[in-house]
Amino acid sequence: MAVIPKPNWDKPLVERDELQQSWLTNSVPACVSHPQPEYDFNTHLAHPSTSRGAGIMVRKLLAVLIVLTSAASLPCAAKMRGPSTPEERARAVEYVRSLEENPLAKDSLEKRMWLTEWIVEVPDFTVSACCKELESLDKVNNTYSNQLRMQVVYSQAAFLLQHPEEKNAATIQAAGLAGTLRAYRAIQRFDPTAKYPLLDNLIALEKKGKLQQYVQKKKCKEN
Repeated sequence: MAVIPKPNWDKPLVERDELQQSWLTNSVPACVSHPQPEYDFNTHLAHPSTSRGAGIMVRKLLAVLIVLTSAASLPCAAKMRGPSTPEERARAVEYVRSLEENPLAKDSLEKRMWLTEWIVEVPDFTVSACCKELESLDKVNNTYSNQLRMQVVYSQAAFLLQHPEEKNAATIQAAGLAGTLRAYRAIQRFDPTAKYPLLDNLIALEKKGKLQQYVQKKKCKEN
């Protein structure tokens, strides 16, 4: 397997972004790569104080996750490395919980990069994107929408790592949504003006124990 260059955070922003772009290009199987214009989300920065390079990287990471989840069933997308190690699985769960609790932390981008690369490469499990309705978050407030949409995939991965025996797709998808809702509440503690009516409705359903019913009704597992 080719060695994937890791970002050097001590480099100037322009050089660092070039390294990060190379990392993302090498992380996605060639057979499922798409021209860059398909992933021009026209979104703003991940956080008001985030640098331009970091905002670009958040969008690129989301693009990688979309490619990953949409192409998981393709034979040419077979993963090339061996199974994940116990240390990697523990690290993944730790990073996911950290992103749920502190989605805007200074090291959040680095953690998202590691998780995205790891999920793309490991053959242990496949994570599916949940609910196309989450795409509507961009139209409401695209300041935090990318982080929240990515969190669904990360939280699903953590759930699968902690519950490898679970086969019910709706249960797995609901766990991903629950992780996004935890990140949403954390963002609101930092920025009370961050409002997403869809997520507010999902929080209300979660309190009633009906989040999994929502997933089944919307057939998230097919999206």
